[in-house]
Amino acid sequence: MSTLPSTNPYEDPESARLYDAENSGREDVEFYRRLARKLRGTAARGADAPFTVLDIGCGTGVLCVDLAADGHRVLGVDPAGAMLEIARTRPGGERVTWILGSADAAPEAEADLAVMTGHAAQQIVPADAWHALLASAHRALRPGGVLAFESRDPRRRPWEHWTPESTRGDFPHPDGGVFTSWVELLAVDESGADGVVETHRGITEREGSARRSAEETLIFRPLEVLRADLEAAGFAVEQVHGDWSGGPVTDATAELILLGRRA
Repeated sequence: MSTLPSTNPYEDPESARLYDAENSGREDVEFYRRLARKLRGTAARGADAPFTVLDIGCGTGVLCVDLAADGHRVLGVDPAGAMLEIARTRPGGERVTWILGSADAAPEAEADLAVMTGHAAQQIVPADAWHALLASAHRALRPGGVLAFESRDPRRRPWEHWTPESTRGDFPHPDGGVFTSWVELLAVDESGADGVVETHRGITEREGSARRSAEETLIFRPLEVLRADLEAAGFAVEQVHGDWSGGPVTDATAELILLGRRA
């Protein structure tokens, strides 16, 4: 089986087509839908003013179209054109305003809620880029607006389980049949003050096609770093959850789900 050179998993059209198959049934989608409904019900806004949600790093737009179906005004921003092409053609995609670019491309002071899902916050590794993203989210929110996102808890050391044996799975291919995917851990750096940085290679294989690979680097920031970064960007951290049911952070939970409110 031949292997294609490693590609950016979000800019590569074929990888974008396979993304939803590998990431179906996500609990984060329902969590953020519930959050939007709750905040909309308590927002101090005029009766005719739309409740606006900004999805930063919206990817293929799964959450965006669900939020639009719930009656919210939705802005989806993503720097990967291949992912946005999937989003635009998704049923219900015409209800969403799609923006090609980073968070700084979002309009100023229009969003009541900004979200980052699918662990998108972990893809922003350099500290200056992360701080700039938080500043852009702050600028995009109205006063009193909320930023919500999740990051995997580094205390659980999830990267140690990202082996071919534990990650291998078969998924339906959009063209029919199945494809197989797995992850290979390439490097881990635990020396940084901001968190653990790891790089892995995702591999997909389909019978009769070349094997494809894509490398990705993530950062696992501790809770105290995430809190400090939010506060430095002008957010008051109001809630931190450890799971998608809204439970507290414990030694056994895998997620750090943070809600910060703009003053």
